[in-house]
Amino acid sequence: MSTTSTETTWISSLTLDRKVCFLARLSFEITIAGRHSYEAGTDELTHPRQLRRINEIQHRVSGCLSQLLTGTCPEGFDLSIPECVLTETDVETKNMMGIAWAEAKKRI
Repeated sequence: MSTTSTETTWISSLTLDRKVCFLARLSFEITIAGRHSYEAGTDELTHPRQLRRINEIQHRVSGCLSQLLTGTCPEGFDLSIPECVLTETDVETKNMMGIAWAEAKKRI
């Protein structure tokens, strides 16, 4: 079973409250990953393409979180999050998203 399949099964087993907690923490962890795209203490981007991709992932995660909180989440949208987060083609971004996922999972 692939990591994505395993994590989709895991997230589907969570209660709504636990999904919300996980996605909130995942959102936080993704912002930490985004920090690797700019030079600390400056406004200079060192990896703008990477930051854009991280932002798109963050958009999906926070959108799902918002929809779960308001009861407007389309069926299955929450189950698409593991694939969105964990199947990056860029190796460095994929590693950072894997770390973000693991940290969020560990802390709920």
